Amino acid sequence: MGVAMKELTRDLLSVGVAELIDKTSLAKRLASGKKLIVKFGVDPTKPDLHFGHALNLHKLRQFQELGHETILLIGDFTTKIGDPSGRNSARPILTDREIKSNLKTYIEQAKLIIDPKKTKIRFNSEWLSKYSYADFIQVAMQISVQTLLEREDFSARMTGGHSLALHELFYPVTQAIDSVVMKADVEIGGWDQRLNMLMGRELQKKSGQLPQEVVAMKALIGLDGEQKMSKSLGNYVGLAESPDQMFGKLMSIPDNLTDQYADLVAFLDPNEIKTLPEHPRDRKQEVAKKIIERYHGVSAANQAAESFKETFQNRRVTDNIAAEQSYSEGKVALIQAVVDAVGCSRSHAVRLVEQGAIELDGERQTSPTEQIELSKQRLLKVGKHTFRRLSRRR
Repeated sequence: MGVAMKELTRDLLSVGVAELIDKTSLAKRLASGKKLIVKFGVDPTKPDLHFGHALNLHKLRQFQELGHETILLIGDFTTKIGDPSGRNSARPILTDREIKSNLKTYIEQAKLIIDPKKTKIRFNSEWLSKYSYADFIQVAMQISVQTLLEREDFSARMTGGHSLALHELFYPVTQAIDSVVMKADVEIGGWDQRLNMLMGRELQKKSGQLPQEVVAMKALIGLDGEQKMSKSLGNYVGLAESPDQMFGKLMSIPDNLTDQYADLVAFLDPNEIKTLPEHPRDRKQEVAKKIIERYHGVSAANQAAESFKETFQNRRVTDNIAAEQSYSEGKVALIQAVVDAVGCSRSHAVRLVEQGAIELDGERQTSPTEQIELSKQRLLKVGKHTFRRLSRRR
């Protein structure tokens, strides 16, 4: 193995990785020279892929660069169940139309990171939609209910008095079926997917296959600074967003997350992170530029930085910085507008109002129960760096 390949393998086993199961076994498989089947799955619950997905897609790209067979698995069937991982309530069930609508841009967004010529696109409806009740019972006979209920997220919901629906128990089982059908050697996923991926290992063993190696990636905290970046929470930066929108959102993250974004989104090594400016604002701006360079190039990153600087030094809000946010009704609750703008929880939005961090048309808002009239376009400011133009959808 040449020096370059050794470096690629080293990075594959370490960069952004929270845990490898089984690290020794994976290292042996990589050294064997065998082409491995590597999968990363994503459910189309929203139309956007975001920086949290990007971490996993970059890991898939690393496997591509080492010559392995890589599969982007679209969970169009599992989306109908709803991933319960880390949640205290069931996900809303999407219709087929909503799922198809969300899928339209998924693959194009993924191509920003992975090599489309080296990527197989699969949909788990190919096999799961054909499973009969008898087929599923055969699989269920191999799964222990105790194992499912030992999950921290499930047990917390039961002890906390929150409902746990039967269909939610099916989710890790169906994800495990994916691994068996695809004969996966490696599965990549976020840390919150660890138990689902381990279920795949167990079902593969019972199906006479070698268990897949699990590459559990670190969790990227979202824009709210509280929870992992998530489509359902809305606290994300989309891969398809403009440089100005990316820059504005990145500058809104809490200062204590700057180095995490430098590591997990900009992919700066520890020595590069050490050389970043010490001032929190300058440090964050430099990281934001590095991130945008990856998706839009150096020129666009510099322009976004200049646009941002001009906006906040001259107090001039540009159309690029203030993204449109429209509603079907003639008014919207202030709290809902804040949630939609920055992807935070409702309780966090209330705190922002109470802390005086919200302005509407230049006036500070102090009432969490305020209703915003949309008879004309309104300008919402959240914190120092987030602007939204609110309007009624025509």
